[in-house]
Amino acid sequence: MLKVLEAPLDQNLHALSVYWWQQELPHKISEVSGCQVIWIESAHLQARILDDYQAFCDGRLAIKLEARQRPPIMTSLLGMTSSLIRDYPITLVLVGLSVLGFLLVELDQKAIVDLLRIQSVDSSSFSASLNLNARISPAEYLSHGQYWRLITPIFLHFGWVHITFNMLWLWELGRRIEKQGGAIHFVSVVFFIGIASNLYQAASTPYDFFGGMSGVIFGLLGYCAVFNFIVPQKLLSLPKELYIIMLISLFVGMSGIFDFLGKVANAAHLSGLVWGAFIGLPSALLARFFFTDKKAESNDGSK
Repeated sequence: MLKVLEAPLDQNLHALSVYWWQQELPHKISEVSGCQVIWIESAHLQARILDDYQAFCDGRLAIKLEARQRPPIMTSLLGMTSSLIRDYPITLVLVGLSVLGFLLVELDQKAIVDLLRIQSVDSSSFSASLNLNARISPAEYLSHGQYWRLITPIFLHFGWVHITFNMLWLWELGRRIEKQGGAIHFVSVVFFIGIASNLYQAASTPYDFFGGMSGVIFGLLGYCAVFNFIVPQKLLSLPKELYIIMLISLFVGMSGIFDFLGKVANAAHLSGLVWGAFIGLPSALLARFFFTDKKAESNDGSK
């Protein structure tokens, strides 16, 4: 950098420096040997910098800085909240329903939780009023119109580690897919993966109490991997190491090494990953088709 001039150490050059940056005059001010030194990157700015400095010292260049008033904390929080609700409504709803499901399990609200399971012992008064047996299959649930059970197990969580881990992943992956494809598309992806992973888990572990968003999480990872492979997008781009870690965790869970810590919904994880990749394929192909089509229309219109 080029040294322009030296100024006394006790001279306040803050206002002048702000003025220069507003005028798009790149510079730097540093302390050297007991004085302030003004540096510039281009020699053609030297005359302007010297003139402005002299005018500033003479009082001919009066610079008044207006302090920016920071909005109140509550205003900032409300603004940030409204922005999140506007940009990621479905992701926030899924997080909220998951937290609610976690609280129902933690607070032992058995009568309500029994209505949200696919399989297991169901002693709810609602099912009793329909003359259903305590142990019934998904087909019997559906024959009595209890279609919500196909999806509701994804909102049931067991313990703080379970809910925290899944919500962090849901927030990270959900926002990306919702922003990329829109709210309706994201809802479709989650419901498709959630129902598929729930049914596979129910078939593999009859009458076991299972739940959690992890099957959907694996599905969203599979979706991002396939979609980004076909239509590379920065928004859905994830580090390769992340996929490796998740695959390792999938195989470790299926090996049964950590079964002593609790049962793992391996069928939901594996089926979620497979069906997430499956639905990512047509989604990517459609996106590629429409992107190419719009690009072609844009090129035709510019000729």
